[in-house]
Amino acid sequence: MANILTIDDDAAILRLITKMLKMKNHEVTGLQSLKDLTLEEINNFDLILLDVMMPDEDGFQICKRIRPFINIPIIFMTAKSDENSIIQGLTIGGDDYILKPFSIHEVNARIEAHLRREHRPKKQNTNTFIDGDILLDLAAKKIIIRGEEVGFTKTQYNICELLALNKGKVFSKDYIYDAVYSLESESQISTVIEHIRMIRKKFAQFDLAPIHTVWGVGYIWE
Repeated sequence: MANILTIDDDAAILRLITKMLKMKNHEVTGLQSLKDLTLEEINNFDLILLDVMMPDEDGFQICKRIRPFINIPIIFMTAKSDENSIIQGLTIGGDDYILKPFSIHEVNARIEAHLRREHRPKKQNTNTFIDGDILLDLAAKKIIIRGEEVGFTKTQYNICELLALNKGKVFSKDYIYDAVYSLESESQISTVIEHIRMIRKKFAQFDLAPIHTVWGVGYIWE
């Protein structure tokens, strides 16, 4: 049994696919868009069935946005049958391409084939930290929010990494200062407060507030 996400703006097709997959004892989540799911939630699925022609964000755009951060099969299901579209879908990170109208037996066979040979790690690897819509690329030292890279200074990134990788733990500004500044630094401990203010401002642009103040103690990533 697998946990499958299917995305299609056609409610009738969603019902058909959901019924078909549940008959094979799979868990199915059917959505008409991806706007309400975080990367963390997407990574909990074993496979994605993805329509291409959708009104807001098409399947190709969705695939390009999420593929760098997920390691599960993506199967396009679409009426776009021209060769260029098929090549594009497979080039940008799709694992398979099924044309509509489709055969239920073919869809089932392809899903089972991908699930059998799927050995990629499903969730975040040691080089990434994912918390809802926030992704920290630990190797590249970058922060990506909802697929968009956001500019943080080196010190701001280091503060975020310290707090995020220790989610739920409170750190004093003295500890943060010692952890992110070099011994030769001439910066003042008070600069930690200003950096956190700027970090919060950048997250607030996305209506996010992962860093909280524990009054009289320090800061925590929640």
